[in-house]
Amino acid sequence: FSALLLSSLLLLPALVPLVQSYDFSPTLPVSAVPDAQKSDWCDSHSSTCRSICGTGMPGTDLLGVRINVCSYKTLQYECICNKDNLRPKMELFHYTVPGLMCEAAWKACRQTNENDPKMVGECDDKIRKKCGHWRTKDQETKNDGLYGFFKPIMGGGKAGGKRR
Repeated sequence: FSALLLSSLLLLPALVPLVQSYDFSPTLPVSAVPDAQKSDWCDSHSSTCRSICGTGMPGTDLLGVRINVCSYKTLQYECICNKDNLRPKMELFHYTVPGLMCEAAWKACRQTNENDPKMVGECDDKIRKKCGHWRTKDQETKNDGLYGFFKPIMGGGKAGGKRR
């Protein structure tokens, strides 16, 4: 009897399906992002901040940018508009550090799990749906037709920004 039990226990791991583990985080380690890409992301982020805070938003005047910085080394950022020190929810916008980071995490998830359609679907459901999709008016015009799944919002205006 014990030999039969032992052989059954040895077969048990073969009968249990392998469960893949993936954390479905909408971010990546900053060290995984190439330096040139970090610089591009910061440029896009700063441009989005200028557009959101700019005086060209129809029906809204946020009086331009008070603070607009993005570190291309750490990807830490700050965007504060002049009016009431408004801090826009940058994670709602695609062309921002959190928006672009989320998209990169989603693409990495799909690539890592490309041979498993169920996991690819999980990447879409658990990461892609968290990514910012909004674009400012000027981004919508510049990229018209390229990213049809983004929700546009009105934007524009000119305000200063800098990179650290």
